[in-house]
Amino acid sequence: MLDQVTKEKFCEACDIPEDEVLLDLTFADFQRDAEIDEYGSVISEAPFVYEACPSIDKIKKRVNVRLNEYNEKYPAKHMPLVIFDDALFHLLRLTRTVNAPAGNALLVGVGGSGK
Repeated sequence: MLDQVTKEKFCEACDIPEDEVLLDLTFADFQRDAEIDEYGSVISEAPFVYEACPSIDKIKKRVNVRLNEYNEKYPAKHMPLVIFDDALFHLLRLTRTVNAPAGNALLVGVGGSGK
């Protein structure tokens, strides 16, 4: 029954083919770019729209671009991170949780594990 409702609701709304709708989809709210004019000035900030990611490779490239932008903007706080698939999935879950109204998360793990 859950599969049937998922197909009914997501095939039309997200324009996803029926054979792909029951796969593990990832979602992110930082996929859109800001509008920039020909002089490099920001016309409007990028909207935060929570939508399905087209592929893992594309969202990983987006995360690496954002990481490089952060490292260029704050060179004293340079973060040499390697974004592998498991870390990416955790990052996507954390951004959804923290960006929710009154969102917070408790990270549990042994010391030195990268919490």
